[in-house]
Amino acid sequence: MKYEHKQEIYQLPIPPEKMITKSYNTNKKYETIGMGEVNIMKGIGLREIFMTIMLPNDLLLPFVQPRYSPNVIIGKPILYLGKFREFKANKKPLQLLITRILPNGEEIFKGNINVTLEEYIVYENAGEEGDFLVDLVFREYVEIKEETLTLSDKNNNVYNITTNRTSKEPNKSYTVKSGDTLWKIAKRELNDETKYKHIMQLNNITDPKKLKVGTVLKLY
Repeated sequence: MKYEHKQEIYQLPIPPEKMITKSYNTNKKYETIGMGEVNIMKGIGLREIFMTIMLPNDLLLPFVQPRYSPNVIIGKPILYLGKFREFKANKKPLQLLITRILPNGEEIFKGNINVTLEEYIVYENAGEEGDFLVDLVFREYVEIKEETLTLSDKNNNVYNITTNRTSKEPNKSYTVKSGDTLWKIAKRELNDETKYKHIMQLNNITDPKKLKVGTVLKLY
């Protein structure tokens, strides 16, 4: 799992036993006079991916998979539980990277899909302190892009209308304005007010009360 605008890749320590992908259509059912029910075909909808993963506290267990790349991160459960919460709070899509390898080591095909984390459920069992089971539900994410529509009126005048629906990417920096606080900036720019500490660490700020107007802060 990774954010598109970051380099960190969070690899699951143990592959899920199974992964379920559901594809829905967007067909609509209507009741008509004389014909009864009819089904109007609308096309395919967004995919949903379901899986249950195990997060072990002991990363030296023999079934913990090795890193597939030097730049991936494998950690203890607290790392992933924090990231799952972040994935939901930040309201940004992430990439789900799937590598399929046969028992003989042969790689068959990879998957790379932009998704949102819709839901996660964490289980802790007595006698297994430190280990967690987590149900994950991802939904396919499709970016809404800007488009130009060409329209004409009854006098054959032609107009171009640009749809202002481009998905907003988070800003990488922010210039401090009058009345700003780190708490307000984190809430407005990162959708999470608790990330003011992240901004402090990233910009080596020791006293948030001495924030100066015009200062350019790094957000990532």
